[in-house]
Amino acid sequence: MTHIEWQFGGWLRTWSPAAAAGLLALLGAAGIFFAVWSYRRTAGELLPSRRRWLAGLRAAAIILMLLCLANPMRVTETPPPGKSSHTLAVLVDRSASMSTPDYRGDTRLASALRRWQQIEPAAKQNFGRINYRRFANEVQSAASLPDATTPPMEGGETHLYAALTQTLAENPTAIVCLTDGRDTSQDDAGKFAAAAAQRGVPIYFVPGKNHLLPGASLALCEVKAPARVLRQTQFTATALVETSVAQDGELPVELWGNGKKLAAAKLPVRAGHNALSWPVPVDSGEPGTLSLEFRVGDQSTSCLSEVVEHTTMEVLYYQGALQWGYRFLRGALESDPSFRLTAILNPALQVQMTAAPANGTALTDLPEDAAELRRFQVVILAHVFADQLTPKQQQALVDYVRGGGGVLFISPDTQATERFSGTALEQMLPVVFARQNELGDPALRRMRQQLSDNATQSGDDSSSGGSQLITLKPFARPAGARGAAANRLFASATGDALPKFSENAKVRTVKPGAETLAVSGQGVPDILLARQQYGNGFTAALATDLLWRWKMSLPSGNFAVEKFWQQLLLSLAPGSGQGLRLVKLTASPAVNAPMVFSVNAASTENPPRLETVSPAGGHQPLTISEATTADGPAWEASFTPTKAGRWEVHATDAANHTVRVVFPVQEKPSSAELLNLPADLTGMKQLAEDTGGALVDNATGLQSPTEAAAKPPVKMPEPLWNSGLLLLLLLGVYATELIVRRRCKLL
Repeated sequence: MTHIEWQFGGWLRTWSPAAAAGLLALLGAAGIFFAVWSYRRTAGELLPSRRRWLAGLRAAAIILMLLCLANPMRVTETPPPGKSSHTLAVLVDRSASMSTPDYRGDTRLASALRRWQQIEPAAKQNFGRINYRRFANEVQSAASLPDATTPPMEGGETHLYAALTQTLAENPTAIVCLTDGRDTSQDDAGKFAAAAAQRGVPIYFVPGKNHLLPGASLALCEVKAPARVLRQTQFTATALVETSVAQDGELPVELWGNGKKLAAAKLPVRAGHNALSWPVPVDSGEPGTLSLEFRVGDQSTSCLSEVVEHTTMEVLYYQGALQWGYRFLRGALESDPSFRLTAILNPALQVQMTAAPANGTALTDLPEDAAELRRFQVVILAHVFADQLTPKQQQALVDYVRGGGGVLFISPDTQATERFSGTALEQMLPVVFARQNELGDPALRRMRQQLSDNATQSGDDSSSGGSQLITLKPFARPAGARGAAANRLFASATGDALPKFSENAKVRTVKPGAETLAVSGQGVPDILLARQQYGNGFTAALATDLLWRWKMSLPSGNFAVEKFWQQLLLSLAPGSGQGLRLVKLTASPAVNAPMVFSVNAASTENPPRLETVSPAGGHQPLTISEATTADGPAWEASFTPTKAGRWEVHATDAANHTVRVVFPVQEKPSSAELLNLPADLTGMKQLAEDTGGALVDNATGLQSPTEAAAKPPVKMPEPLWNSGLLLLLLLGVYATELIVRRRCKLL
């Protein structure tokens, strides 16, 4: 649509159109009066007709000038784009929890539909197209809302976040989900929220609620412990628990060893389904068989670990710079036949110096594949530089530790360690090194100056010209380390039995979850040694030299250095195998429902014996078959319980060691979907707000992107006064008046 508008320019733009038009009319009338008045008398005799012509020409010029000031515009209005480009995706949860009626016969699906029916008219008005989907285990298209809510769906579990992710891939403008918010797939809600926020797609939840009495479930799924551990060392035993509860709370758990309670805790649980891991540090004690039993509620699972006097540990030593420490570390490890050392010395000097046991394979450089590192229990990186390790070599170390290996990083050089800042290697270590861009830090400058002064006073230890002795500084146990790994590492060491060093690298901080084992004993404590678990393995960082000066300061009969290195490496070494371990693979035991069990044993030559113990005390042997699991070769067995109650399954190996699993059997299977857990309103609200949406509890709660106020039409103005024709007309009128005035001898 096109029309003419008067858009007054200049200082008239701030006036209202009526006031500006009135002012221009007044000026126009005044101009005409002035033109007529100016020609009432002339110098010569003029005919009245000529006076009228001259007055009319001047009045026309004035009117044309005022017309330009009025700024006439031809405006073309284009209506805004229609709503057809906006698509709303409606997901309807058809899982079992949405279809289970309460005592009034009301279902959560019906409750959500009542709320949606209040919102649907506004949604149809604001969105050009609405696509319906229904989901439970999988997503299915639906032609309409009745089609999405009426036909039954197979599979009662709720894969909520998988359904939302699949719908998000179709690029809708917004998503509305009718659900109770209970996801039983353990998918990551945060990952989906980030993806939806990145795409700018808001999520709206229409909650379904009813009055069901909530239930609960508990399953002790698995326990893990190493098959063989050294005496007087520490290892980690882990229990995996799955539980579903109606409200937030705590779950009591216990660990027993050889009939004694070793540890107890209360694990926090939130309303809904929880998958919990409880790792417990365990002291191995003296050689023998250690039976560990985890107890949770009325369930328990046990496993066996063998405590041995000696074992063989394969160690890979990688050295990046020439220094004296290697021979002393090698001597400390070779004093115990349990350690076998393979060394890679100074590859950066292009002099490939390798050392390996007589029956071992020498390496010329650090492997780039984690598989080549798995034959070693611990990898030592001594005096290395960031440019020596390629990204593939660093990633191989990361994968190696995640798989259960141990890495010990040793460097006393701050300039070398700060170059590892932000690398994959630093990400797995327990400390954060000082960064290069922190050189302006006054504290760091003072630290560098102190190191420089110390080096100047000490002289070059590789030459014979140094006349002053190097002062050794002792390790100290961190404050509050009583009963921690630091005490186990140093035992009751004091005086010369504590490690001593000459210089150390600057460590900015220890990462959360890591344990500080040693600090400097003088002035403001510096972090010298820290350790943490990373994946299934351990990493440690020693911010000093290889302590060879400490060894040289001790009498020849003192073995404190050897003890320190051996205990430190043992604290990083992974346990071997899984021992005798019985795993219940069926999550929800029920009467007349087959159950499957898996057995791992330290020896794979002779299969273990399995038997069941019924609630009445009856014993029944089970037939086992060979199988392969993620932990290696194993055996499997199955049986079908015939009555509800407390059942047991026992596994006995060739050495007559026995482990057991105790579990309840119910009349029918239970799952998180059928526990009548209340709608997760808090989780739905948080997820909706993270994506820019909302929890819709009434008809006014839906704020779709197209529900904003109606957009005004798009205007395209075109100036009419700014044209050659109008300017030519104005110039012509003025020129004509001048010519006439000349002819009339008025100029």
